Amino acid sequence: MMSPQHLTGLKEIASSFDGFLFDLWGVTHNGKIPFPGALDCFNALKDLGKTVVLLSNAPRRPSIAKDRLTEMGIDSGLYADLYTSGYDCYLHLRDRPDSFYKELGNHFFHMGPERDHTTFQGLDIIKVSSIAEADFVLTTGTDSWASQLSDYEPLLQEARAKSIPLICANPDRIVMFGDELALCAGAIGERYEQLGGFVRYHGKPDPKVYQCAFDLLNTYAEKPVAKERVLMIGDSLATDITGANRFGIPSLMVMSGIHGSFLLPHKDNLEDLQRNLSQLTEKYKAIPTYIMEEMRWI
Repeated sequence: MMSPQHLTGLKEIASSFDGFLFDLWGVTHNGKIPFPGALDCFNALKDLGKTVVLLSNAPRRPSIAKDRLTEMGIDSGLYADLYTSGYDCYLHLRDRPDSFYKELGNHFFHMGPERDHTTFQGLDIIKVSSIAEADFVLTTGTDSWASQLSDYEPLLQEARAKSIPLICANPDRIVMFGDELALCAGAIGERYEQLGGFVRYHGKPDPKVYQCAFDLLNTYAEKPVAKERVLMIGDSLATDITGANRFGIPSLMVMSGIHGSFLLPHKDNLEDLQRNLSQLTEKYKAIPTYIMEEMRWI
């Protein structure tokens, strides 16, 4: 594998791309406030006439995600549109496009916070209060930011005993919430697989959601954008960078996200940084085209 190019700011390579796919958590914001450097990048790219689409594993539909971004101070005029894993899940539950969904059944048990109920509102499915009543489990996340994986073990064991599938609307295992790492729905899905259960994931790193975001980007671009002229910017090797590799587009990994504690202590020693980065890229079998300490324009 070739070593990624180390950037100081996005400006160094912006002219090489016409379209940009931005991750949210860990790149654009930390779950509480936007990163000033990300806002600088959005404004600079807008001034350059570049097309920006947000691609997130947020387990909610786009309108809800946009409202939350606006509340944080990220104006909708800074990006063209966004595509979320929650919306991808919603579309599959609505349209039943394959044999898995056609045979799924309509009664589901929800693992996740109440704020995620909008993900499945308006669908022809029925939320039940116990695993015993369910045809499948839908997980959108944990009940609180302090939740532990062990909190869900009894429910997962019960679902496995019944041999029902689990649908995961957010493949992220962990996410940055403020300055801390918090558990996500992907960890619940991973545990269910360890128990021998079947899991259907929606979101990154599935190349299909990159195709959806790419198509969305091209609906807003003034002229057709080729894949090699689109850059994915994320903080997770497991999702953002793996997905970009599989879809065949260049990628930039922001090191201050979920891998920050492993990488940033070595930012002033390039040999040590390269060693730790190599360990991560080998672990996840994914490599970014570029790396940058944090989201910044210059």
